Amino acid sequence: MILRQLLTMAARRVAADPKVRAKAAEVYHTQAKPVIERKLQSARQAAGEGQPGEHPARTAGRMIGRLLKD
Repeated sequence: MILRQLLTMAARRVAADPKVRAKAAEVYHTQAKPVIERKLQSARQAAGEGQPGEHPARTAGRMIGRLLKD
């Protein structure tokens, strides 16, 4: 219980630090955002490949497979 409170307080202090927030924003825009956009495009493509009468689970499985492939 005490450990959880200490970790929560530490996380709040770090999140309030402007330098840490600026670095997090930089990492997001340079590393995470391109990957997220690429995965989103792949998922959209997989959703568009489904046949009208196809079972939804098959389409979902194809989308998840593409998301986890890279």
